[in-house]
Amino acid sequence: MDSEALISTLLKNRGLTSPSDISEFFNPTNPMDIPLKNVGLSNISVKKSIQLIKHHLDGNSPIAVYGDYDVDGICSTAILWETLHALSPHVFPHIPHRREEGYGLSKKGIDHCLEKKAKLIITVDNGIVAHEQIAYAKSRGAEVIVIDHHEPGLTPPPADAIIHSTATCAAGLTWFFCRELVNSPSFVKEGVGGDLNEQLSLVSLAVVCDIIPLIGLNRSLVKFGLEQIRKTSRPGLLSLFESAKINPNTLDTYHLGYVIGPRINAMGRLEHAMDSLRLICTTDGSRAVLLARTLEETNRTRQQLTEEATQHAISQILTNYPKQLPKLLIVSDSSYDQGVIGLIAAKLVEKFYRPAIAISISDVESKASARSVSGFHITDHLRSSSNLFLGLGGHAMAAGFTVATKDLKNLNDQLVNAANQSVSDTLLVRTHRFDAEVPLSVLDFDLYSKLQAFAPFGLGNREPAFFTPSVSISSPRRLGATQKHLRFKAGSLNAIWFNAPIDFSGASSDFIYRLDLDTYREPHSLQLVIQHAA
Repeated sequence: MDSEALISTLLKNRGLTSPSDISEFFNPTNPMDIPLKNVGLSNISVKKSIQLIKHHLDGNSPIAVYGDYDVDGICSTAILWETLHALSPHVFPHIPHRREEGYGLSKKGIDHCLEKKAKLIITVDNGIVAHEQIAYAKSRGAEVIVIDHHEPGLTPPPADAIIHSTATCAAGLTWFFCRELVNSPSFVKEGVGGDLNEQLSLVSLAVVCDIIPLIGLNRSLVKFGLEQIRKTSRPGLLSLFESAKINPNTLDTYHLGYVIGPRINAMGRLEHAMDSLRLICTTDGSRAVLLARTLEETNRTRQQLTEEATQHAISQILTNYPKQLPKLLIVSDSSYDQGVIGLIAAKLVEKFYRPAIAISISDVESKASARSVSGFHITDHLRSSSNLFLGLGGHAMAAGFTVATKDLKNLNDQLVNAANQSVSDTLLVRTHRFDAEVPLSVLDFDLYSKLQAFAPFGLGNREPAFFTPSVSISSPRRLGATQKHLRFKAGSLNAIWFNAPIDFSGASSDFIYRLDLDTYREPHSLQLVIQHAA
């Protein structure tokens, strides 16, 4: 197989066969030019929301932007607050405290906004299932606009306007709304608003961290957003890059999802995410440095808590199920910090490849977070036991809920029994995906260059992976403080295998890998990054 045939295979694997689809893939439409209908948004709802905001701004009414404590919620809040604050000083953000207020819109959070005289509350990244809370806010004299991307309930909440779509993350929806707002007849003459191009940097960060498939609309958002974030002038982002030792010029989706995102999320997990929002929005370089340092230290604490709790959870599973694992794993303990239970669940899915739920037990109410495997809609599964939940929200791959502690055993039994009956064995078989079988001889700098045109990579557009059988191995040596990594020669090419099995040995092996550029040594050379061996 030559390189041209290989590129054709890669396109087909991604469902790209028509010239127009291929052209859009390699040359995505600028988000500035994407119509609202392609985002799944209603022109009527957008216009109604703009009119409501205009009414409150003209009356100098305080407006609350009510966000969430994860990356998507923080970025959504930043985008909308920056846009509206440029139009009026009477706009303030509210980020809920995970332990004091819980997830999403709450009466306690609404009361805080009302204490600050808010007459309009705009929720971002929450609100689509907050029927009681929105009714409460309206009963207290506030109007409510919902901007959300989560799975809706059977009926819409009683908000004054709803901007909802599952086509992208909340930051993406918020950005498109702000684009329409600053260009609307009501505001365009003002000539002010947030910097839409710069704000795309926050959208790209949110799309990647919310694990949205990088195809179509979201590919456009991330591709153009990456261009902006690489040249950002935001002191907060620049301080984060420096703290994490990232070169902005070479920043990609890996850095957003695995380096920057966790630092921003750490505050909401363990402290109060307002500091993450302050970092994103500050224009003070000195303050940005201090805030970035706070995020760095909090993230280290988060890593330690996650590691300790995950080891405890794994031990709990192996003790409770010594012979056969159920098709849904549930772990619970009073020692699990509710800020890391989502990470515990994700680690369990990674290790055992089964849907997993981690529960932080408290005296009266317990908090839980769930993660799933492809093909199993975890939120739908949880809704089958909705009579036991005090609160529930999520989507296909992740969910969170609150349950009365006295009902934990009943809930555990219901969910596990239902999963054992409904989850097929084939869903729980981890597959090692690759795009094509190739000889090592086809791997060269020209192919590497062509592969880079497939970026940005992420869910829905994984970095191309290849399979080559019977690759000869020579000059192996262990790397890292704990000798977890393995560097060797694969044929005539260099290869690196991160977290390689300690017992791996042999003169040859079948490998699944991706093609990378080794930039640590001069001259730069191609290398295989091993993903699986047989």
